[in-house]
Amino acid sequence: MEEGTFGLNTVHIIDCGCVTCLGDSLDTLWQSLLGNTCGFKPVRRFNTDGYVNNLAGCIAELDDIPHGKRFGAILEKVCQRSIQTTADAVLLTATTKDNIELHEKYIRDSDKEPVKFSACSMIDYLAKTLGIGNHALNINAACASTSSAILWGAEMIDNEETDMVVVFGGDIVSEFVFSGFSALKVMSPDIGRPFDVNRNGLILGEAAGYAVLMSETKVLKEKRTSLGKIKGWGVSSDAHHITAPDRNGSGLQRAIHSALTKASIGADDITAINGHGTGTVHNDAMEITAFSKVFGDAMPPVFSIKGAIGHTLGPCGLIEVLVGLRCLQEQIIPPVTGLQCPEPGIEACVTMEKTSMNGNYLLTTNSGFGNINTALILEKV
Repeated sequence: MEEGTFGLNTVHIIDCGCVTCLGDSLDTLWQSLLGNTCGFKPVRRFNTDGYVNNLAGCIAELDDIPHGKRFGAILEKVCQRSIQTTADAVLLTATTKDNIELHEKYIRDSDKEPVKFSACSMIDYLAKTLGIGNHALNINAACASTSSAILWGAEMIDNEETDMVVVFGGDIVSEFVFSGFSALKVMSPDIGRPFDVNRNGLILGEAAGYAVLMSETKVLKEKRTSLGKIKGWGVSSDAHHITAPDRNGSGLQRAIHSALTKASIGADDITAINGHGTGTVHNDAMEITAFSKVFGDAMPPVFSIKGAIGHTLGPCGLIEVLVGLRCLQEQIIPPVTGLQCPEPGIEACVTMEKTSMNGNYLLTTNSGFGNINTALILEKV
Protein backbone atom coordinates (compact mmCIF):
# COMPACT_ATOMS: atom_id res chain seq x y z
CA MET A 1 0.00 0.00 0.00
CA GLU A 2 1.29 3.44 -0.88
CA GLU A 3 0.69 6.37 1.44
CA GLY A 4 -0.75 8.60 -1.24
CA THR A 5 -3.67 6.27 -1.92
CA PHE A 6 -5.38 6.62 1.48
CA GLY A 7 -7.98 8.84 3.05
CA LEU A 8 -7.59 9.98 6.66
CA ASN A 9 -10.45 7.96 8.14
CA THR A 10 -10.53 4.92 5.89
CA VAL A 11 -11.36 1.80 7.93
CA HIS A 12 -9.26 -1.33 7.41
CA ILE A 13 -9.61 -4.88 8.71
CA ILE A 14 -6.13 -6.00 9.77
CA ASP A 15 -6.86 -9.29 11.54
CA CYS A 16 -9.70 -11.79 11.66
CA GLY A 17 -10.58 -15.36 12.51
CA CYS A 18 -13.54 -17.68 13.05
CA VAL A 19 -14.73 -21.13 14.00
CA THR A 20 -17.80 -22.76 12.43
CA CYS A 21 -19.14 -26.25 11.85
CA LEU A 22 -16.92 -26.33 8.76
CA GLY A 23 -13.65 -25.80 10.58
CA ASP A 24 -11.54 -23.84 13.03
CA SER A 25 -10.31 -21.19 10.61
CA LEU A 26 -11.40 -18.94 7.78
CA ASP A 27 -9.18 -20.97 5.44
CA THR A 28 -11.01 -24.24 6.16
CA LEU A 29 -14.39 -22.53 5.95
CA TRP A 30 -13.48 -20.95 2.61
CA GLN A 31 -12.30 -24.21 1.07
CA SER A 32 -15.43 -25.98 2.30
CA LEU A 33 -17.65 -23.29 0.80
CA LEU A 34 -15.87 -23.55 -2.55
CA GLY A 35 -16.38 -27.32 -2.38
CA ASN A 36 -20.14 -26.86 -1.81
CA THR A 37 -19.86 -28.67 1.54
CA CYS A 38 -22.78 -28.73 3.95
CA GLY A 39 -21.98 -28.94 7.67
CA PHE A 40 -25.40 -30.07 8.92
CA LYS A 41 -25.59 -33.15 11.14
CA PRO A 42 -28.10 -34.58 13.65
CA VAL A 43 -28.04 -32.69 16.94
CA ARG A 44 -26.50 -34.73 19.76
CA ARG A 45 -26.45 -32.33 22.69
CA PHE A 46 -30.20 -32.41 23.44
CA ASN A 47 -33.27 -34.43 22.49
CA THR A 48 -34.88 -33.11 19.29
CA ASP A 49 -38.04 -35.25 19.48
CA GLY A 50 -41.08 -33.09 18.82
CA TYR A 51 -39.19 -30.39 16.92
CA VAL A 52 -39.47 -29.68 13.20
CA ASN A 53 -35.99 -31.01 12.40
CA ASN A 54 -33.03 -32.69 14.09
CA LEU A 55 -30.29 -31.03 12.02
CA ALA A 56 -28.00 -28.11 12.81
CA GLY A 57 -24.57 -26.79 11.95
CA CYS A 58 -23.00 -27.77 15.28
CA ILE A 59 -19.28 -27.79 16.03
CA ALA A 60 -18.76 -31.48 16.78
CA GLU A 61 -16.24 -31.15 19.61
CA LEU A 62 -18.62 -28.92 21.58
CA ASP A 63 -21.12 -31.77 21.87
CA ASP A 64 -19.06 -33.56 24.53
CA ILE A 65 -18.56 -30.43 26.63
CA PRO A 66 -20.87 -30.22 29.67
CA HIS A 67 -24.09 -28.27 29.41
CA GLY A 68 -23.49 -24.66 30.42
CA LYS A 69 -19.85 -24.60 29.33
CA ARG A 70 -20.16 -24.73 25.54
CA PHE A 71 -20.40 -20.98 25.04
CA GLY A 72 -17.21 -20.42 27.00
CA ALA A 73 -15.54 -23.18 25.02
CA ILE A 74 -16.35 -21.64 21.64
CA LEU A 75 -14.94 -18.30 22.78
CA GLU A 76 -11.81 -20.03 24.03
CA LYS A 77 -11.34 -21.75 20.67
CA VAL A 78 -11.18 -18.38 18.92
CA CYS A 79 -8.97 -16.80 21.60
CA GLN A 80 -6.37 -19.55 21.22
CA ARG A 81 -4.97 -17.62 18.27
CA SER A 82 -2.92 -14.45 18.67
CA ILE A 83 -5.41 -11.62 18.16
CA GLN A 84 -3.78 -8.33 17.15
CA THR A 85 -5.08 -5.87 19.71
CA THR A 86 -3.94 -3.41 22.37
CA ALA A 87 -5.18 -2.37 25.79
CA ASP A 88 -6.57 0.94 24.49
CA ALA A 89 -8.67 -0.64 21.72
CA VAL A 90 -12.45 -0.52 21.87
CA LEU A 91 -14.10 -3.92 22.31
CA LEU A 92 -17.53 -4.45 20.74
CA THR A 93 -19.03 -7.85 21.40
CA ALA A 94 -22.19 -9.19 19.78
CA THR A 95 -24.34 -12.13 20.76
CA THR A 96 -28.06 -12.84 20.75
CA LYS A 97 -28.18 -15.25 23.69
CA ASP A 98 -24.73 -15.26 25.36
CA ASN A 99 -24.48 -18.34 27.62
CA ILE A 100 -28.16 -19.24 27.39
CA GLU A 101 -27.46 -22.76 28.63
CA LEU A 102 -26.92 -21.36 32.13
CA HIS A 103 -30.48 -20.04 32.06
CA GLU A 104 -31.69 -23.45 30.87
CA LYS A 105 -29.83 -25.09 33.74
CA TYR A 106 -31.38 -22.72 36.26
CA ILE A 107 -34.92 -23.41 35.02
CA ARG A 108 -34.43 -27.18 34.99
CA ASP A 109 -32.69 -27.24 38.38
CA SER A 110 -34.85 -24.59 40.04
CA ASP A 111 -35.12 -26.68 43.19
CA LYS A 112 -31.36 -26.37 43.66
CA GLU A 113 -29.07 -23.43 44.40
CA PRO A 114 -29.57 -20.69 41.73
CA VAL A 115 -26.87 -20.55 39.09
CA LYS A 116 -24.73 -17.44 39.25
CA PHE A 117 -24.00 -15.82 35.92
CA SER A 118 -23.06 -12.44 34.50
CA ALA A 119 -25.57 -10.44 32.49
CA CYS A 120 -23.06 -10.75 29.65
CA SER A 121 -20.38 -13.34 30.34
CA MET A 122 -18.95 -12.82 26.85
CA ILE A 123 -17.83 -9.24 27.33
CA ASP A 124 -16.40 -10.00 30.78
CA TYR A 125 -14.39 -12.94 29.50
CA LEU A 126 -13.08 -11.22 26.37
CA ALA A 127 -12.14 -7.95 28.08
CA LYS A 128 -10.05 -9.93 30.55
CA THR A 129 -8.60 -12.38 28.01
CA LEU A 130 -7.69 -9.71 25.45
CA GLY A 131 -6.46 -7.26 28.06
CA ILE A 132 -8.79 -4.49 26.94
CA GLY A 133 -9.65 -1.89 29.57
CA ASN A 134 -12.91 -0.05 30.14
CA HIS A 135 -13.83 0.53 26.49
CA ALA A 136 -16.22 -2.38 26.03
CA LEU A 137 -19.84 -2.74 24.98
CA ASN A 138 -22.13 -5.61 23.93
CA ILE A 139 -24.55 -5.20 21.03
CA ASN A 140 -27.65 -7.33 20.58
CA ALA A 141 -29.40 -6.55 17.32
CA ALA A 142 -30.72 -10.06 16.67
CA CYS A 143 -29.34 -11.54 13.45
CA ALA A 144 -27.70 -8.23 12.57
CA SER A 145 -25.71 -8.08 15.83
CA THR A 146 -22.15 -8.38 14.52
CA SER A 147 -22.82 -6.43 11.33
CA SER A 148 -24.20 -3.66 13.57
CA ALA A 149 -21.07 -3.90 15.73
CA ILE A 150 -18.81 -3.65 12.66
CA LEU A 151 -20.86 -0.71 11.42
CA TRP A 152 -20.60 1.00 14.80
CA GLY A 153 -16.87 0.34 15.01
CA ALA A 154 -16.32 1.75 11.53
CA GLU A 155 -18.31 4.84 12.47
CA MET A 156 -16.21 5.35 15.60
CA ILE A 157 -12.99 5.18 13.58
CA ASP A 158 -14.43 7.42 10.85
CA ASN A 159 -15.36 10.00 13.51
CA GLU A 160 -11.86 9.75 15.04
CA GLU A 161 -13.26 8.57 18.38
CA THR A 162 -10.73 5.73 18.32
CA ASP A 163 -8.23 4.21 15.93
CA MET A 164 -8.76 0.54 16.74
CA VAL A 165 -11.86 -1.60 17.37
CA VAL A 166 -12.09 -5.32 18.07
CA VAL A 167 -15.44 -6.80 17.04
CA PHE A 168 -16.13 -10.25 18.49
CA GLY A 169 -19.30 -12.29 17.99
CA GLY A 170 -20.53 -15.68 19.08
CA ASP A 171 -23.62 -17.86 19.57
CA ILE A 172 -24.19 -21.58 20.11
CA VAL A 173 -26.94 -24.01 19.19
CA SER A 174 -28.97 -24.43 22.37
CA GLU A 175 -32.29 -26.11 22.98
CA PHE A 176 -33.81 -22.76 23.97
CA VAL A 177 -33.04 -21.28 20.55
CA PHE A 178 -33.74 -24.51 18.65
CA SER A 179 -37.19 -24.89 20.22
CA GLY A 180 -37.95 -21.23 19.59
CA PHE A 181 -37.28 -21.35 15.86
CA SER A 182 -39.17 -24.63 15.63
CA ALA A 183 -42.17 -23.02 17.34
CA LEU A 184 -42.00 -20.03 14.99
CA LYS A 185 -42.32 -22.48 12.09
CA VAL A 186 -39.36 -20.96 10.25
CA MET A 187 -37.15 -24.04 10.61
CA SER A 188 -36.79 -26.24 7.54
CA PRO A 189 -37.91 -29.86 7.98
CA ASP A 190 -34.99 -31.00 5.80
CA ILE A 191 -32.22 -28.66 4.53
CA GLY A 192 -31.61 -24.97 4.02
CA ARG A 193 -32.19 -23.67 0.48
CA PRO A 194 -31.32 -19.97 0.26
CA PHE A 195 -32.97 -18.18 -2.69
CA ASP A 196 -34.57 -21.42 -3.91
CA VAL A 197 -38.16 -21.50 -5.16
CA ASN A 198 -38.81 -24.48 -2.88
CA ARG A 199 -37.14 -23.06 0.24
CA ASN A 200 -39.05 -23.88 3.39
CA GLY A 201 -37.05 -22.55 6.31
CA LEU A 202 -33.66 -22.18 7.91
CA ILE A 203 -31.25 -24.53 9.63
CA LEU A 204 -29.49 -23.24 12.75
CA GLY A 205 -25.74 -23.15 13.15
CA GLU A 206 -23.17 -21.94 15.66
CA ALA A 207 -20.01 -19.88 15.26
CA ALA A 208 -17.67 -17.40 16.85
CA GLY A 209 -15.25 -14.99 15.28
CA TYR A 210 -13.55 -11.63 15.40
CA ALA A 211 -12.36 -8.78 13.20
CA VAL A 212 -9.89 -6.07 14.15
CA LEU A 213 -10.73 -2.69 12.62
CA MET A 214 -8.06 0.00 12.35
CA SER A 215 -7.79 3.53 10.99
CA GLU A 216 -5.67 4.06 7.92
CA THR A 217 -3.40 6.44 9.81
CA LYS A 218 -2.59 3.72 12.34
CA VAL A 219 -2.21 1.09 9.60
CA LEU A 220 0.42 3.23 7.89
CA LYS A 221 2.17 4.25 11.10
CA GLU A 222 2.50 0.67 12.34
CA LYS A 223 3.09 -0.79 8.86
CA ARG A 224 0.19 -3.22 9.23
CA THR A 225 -1.12 -5.44 6.44
CA SER A 226 -4.70 -4.68 5.45
CA LEU A 227 -7.05 -7.54 4.56
CA GLY A 228 -9.62 -5.17 3.08
CA LYS A 229 -11.48 -1.94 3.69
CA ILE A 230 -14.93 -1.16 5.03
CA LYS A 231 -15.85 1.41 2.43
CA GLY A 232 -19.46 2.16 3.31
CA TRP A 233 -22.20 1.26 5.76
CA GLY A 234 -25.88 1.82 6.41
CA VAL A 235 -28.51 0.75 8.93
CA SER A 236 -32.29 1.08 9.06
CA SER A 237 -35.37 -0.19 10.86
CA ASP A 238 -38.68 -1.04 9.20
CA ALA A 239 -40.77 -0.85 12.41
CA HIS A 240 -43.00 -3.37 10.65
CA HIS A 241 -43.20 -6.54 12.79
CA ILE A 242 -41.27 -8.13 15.62
CA THR A 243 -40.23 -11.17 13.53
CA ALA A 244 -41.52 -10.75 9.95
CA PRO A 245 -39.72 -8.51 7.43
CA ASP A 246 -41.39 -5.70 5.53
CA ARG A 247 -42.42 -7.43 2.29
CA ASN A 248 -41.35 -4.54 0.02
CA GLY A 249 -37.84 -4.41 1.49
CA SER A 250 -37.95 -0.65 1.96
CA GLY A 251 -35.77 -0.72 5.06
CA LEU A 252 -33.07 -2.83 3.43
CA GLN A 253 -33.17 -0.55 0.40
CA ARG A 254 -32.52 2.46 2.64
CA ALA A 255 -29.61 0.72 4.35
CA ILE A 256 -28.03 -0.18 0.98
CA HIS A 257 -28.48 3.34 -0.39
CA SER A 258 -26.91 4.77 2.78
CA ALA A 259 -23.92 2.44 2.37
CA LEU A 260 -23.50 3.41 -1.29
CA THR A 261 -23.64 7.09 -0.40
CA LYS A 262 -21.09 6.65 2.40
CA ALA A 263 -18.79 4.76 0.02
CA SER A 264 -19.26 7.41 -2.72
CA ILE A 265 -19.88 4.72 -5.33
CA GLY A 266 -22.81 3.72 -7.50
CA ALA A 267 -24.85 0.54 -7.46
CA ASP A 268 -23.14 -0.52 -10.68
CA ASP A 269 -19.79 -0.61 -8.84
CA ILE A 270 -20.92 -3.55 -6.67
CA THR A 271 -19.46 -6.79 -8.04
CA ALA A 272 -21.25 -9.28 -5.76
CA ILE A 273 -23.77 -9.44 -2.94
CA ASN A 274 -23.40 -11.67 0.11
CA GLY A 275 -27.06 -11.74 1.12
CA HIS A 276 -28.60 -12.64 4.46
CA GLY A 277 -30.21 -15.57 2.62
CA THR A 278 -31.73 -17.53 5.50
CA GLY A 279 -33.79 -19.83 3.30
CA THR A 280 -37.08 -18.73 4.85
CA VAL A 281 -39.90 -17.84 2.49
CA HIS A 282 -40.36 -14.22 3.52
CA ASN A 283 -36.76 -13.16 4.25
CA ASP A 284 -35.43 -14.27 0.88
CA ALA A 285 -38.40 -12.76 -0.96
CA MET A 286 -37.85 -9.45 0.82
CA GLU A 287 -34.15 -9.43 -0.09
CA ILE A 288 -34.83 -10.25 -3.72
CA THR A 289 -37.34 -7.38 -3.86
CA ALA A 290 -34.90 -4.96 -2.24
CA PHE A 291 -32.00 -5.98 -4.50
CA SER A 292 -34.22 -5.66 -7.57
CA LYS A 293 -35.28 -2.16 -6.57
CA VAL A 294 -31.69 -1.00 -5.92
CA PHE A 295 -29.91 -2.71 -8.82
CA GLY A 296 -32.68 -3.16 -11.40
CA ASP A 297 -31.73 -5.29 -14.38
CA ALA A 298 -28.04 -4.96 -13.47
CA MET A 299 -28.24 -7.01 -10.27
CA PRO A 300 -24.79 -8.53 -9.59
CA PRO A 301 -24.21 -12.16 -8.52
CA VAL A 302 -25.83 -12.99 -5.18
CA PHE A 303 -24.89 -15.74 -2.73
CA SER A 304 -25.55 -16.92 0.81
CA ILE A 305 -23.44 -19.21 3.01
CA LYS A 306 -26.26 -20.24 5.36
CA GLY A 307 -27.02 -23.34 3.30
CA ALA A 308 -23.54 -24.55 4.28
CA ILE A 309 -23.07 -23.51 7.93
CA GLY A 310 -26.62 -22.66 8.97
CA HIS A 311 -27.93 -19.46 10.49
CA THR A 312 -25.46 -18.66 13.27
CA LEU A 313 -27.58 -15.74 14.53
CA GLY A 314 -25.42 -13.06 16.23
CA PRO A 315 -22.09 -13.82 14.54
CA CYS A 316 -23.52 -14.43 11.06
CA GLY A 317 -22.80 -10.91 9.82
CA LEU A 318 -19.19 -11.04 10.93
CA ILE A 319 -18.60 -14.48 9.38
CA GLU A 320 -20.11 -13.20 6.13
CA VAL A 321 -17.84 -10.14 6.15
CA LEU A 322 -14.81 -12.43 6.51
CA VAL A 323 -16.03 -14.56 3.60
CA GLY A 324 -16.64 -11.38 1.62
CA LEU A 325 -13.04 -10.31 2.19
CA ARG A 326 -11.86 -13.65 0.85
CA CYS A 327 -14.12 -13.29 -2.19
CA LEU A 328 -12.47 -9.97 -3.01
CA GLN A 329 -8.96 -11.27 -2.37
CA GLU A 330 -9.36 -14.32 -4.59
CA GLN A 331 -11.98 -12.87 -6.97
CA ILE A 332 -14.20 -15.93 -6.52
CA ILE A 333 -17.86 -16.20 -5.51
CA PRO A 334 -18.74 -19.45 -3.68
CA PRO A 335 -21.75 -21.54 -4.71
CA VAL A 336 -25.06 -21.30 -2.88
CA THR A 337 -25.10 -24.60 -1.00
CA GLY A 338 -28.57 -26.16 -0.96
CA LEU A 339 -29.76 -24.28 -4.04
CA GLN A 340 -31.57 -26.45 -6.58
CA CYS A 341 -34.12 -24.31 -8.39
CA PRO A 342 -33.57 -20.53 -8.10
CA GLU A 343 -36.45 -18.23 -7.24
CA PRO A 344 -37.78 -16.30 -10.26
CA GLY A 345 -36.38 -12.81 -10.29
CA ILE A 346 -32.95 -13.87 -9.11
CA GLU A 347 -32.32 -16.96 -11.24
CA ALA A 348 -29.66 -15.20 -13.34
CA CYS A 349 -27.76 -14.08 -10.24
CA VAL A 350 -27.44 -17.20 -8.06
CA THR A 351 -25.68 -20.45 -8.91
CA MET A 352 -24.79 -23.87 -7.53
CA GLU A 353 -21.24 -23.48 -8.86
CA LYS A 354 -18.36 -21.26 -7.78
CA THR A 355 -17.83 -18.41 -10.21
CA SER A 356 -15.17 -15.81 -10.90
CA MET A 357 -15.65 -12.12 -10.26
CA ASN A 358 -13.79 -9.04 -11.41
CA GLY A 359 -14.22 -6.01 -9.22
CA ASN A 360 -13.29 -4.12 -6.10
CA TYR A 361 -16.55 -3.84 -4.13
CA LEU A 362 -18.77 -6.40 -2.41
CA LEU A 363 -22.02 -5.70 -0.56
CA THR A 364 -23.01 -7.80 2.45
CA THR A 365 -26.44 -7.44 4.06
CA ASN A 366 -28.21 -8.68 7.18
CA SER A 367 -31.74 -8.37 8.51
CA GLY A 368 -32.87 -9.29 12.02
CA PHE A 369 -35.89 -9.63 14.25
CA GLY A 370 -37.28 -6.23 15.14
CA ASN A 371 -36.80 -5.26 11.47
CA ILE A 372 -33.22 -4.04 11.70
CA ASN A 373 -31.30 -4.00 8.39
CA THR A 374 -27.59 -3.48 7.85
CA ALA A 375 -25.51 -3.03 4.72
CA LEU A 376 -21.72 -3.06 4.58
CA ILE A 377 -19.61 -2.41 1.49
CA LEU A 378 -16.17 -4.04 1.46
CA GLU A 379 -13.35 -2.85 -0.78
CA LYS A 380 -10.45 -4.89 -2.10
CA VAL A 381 -6.93 -3.70 -1.23
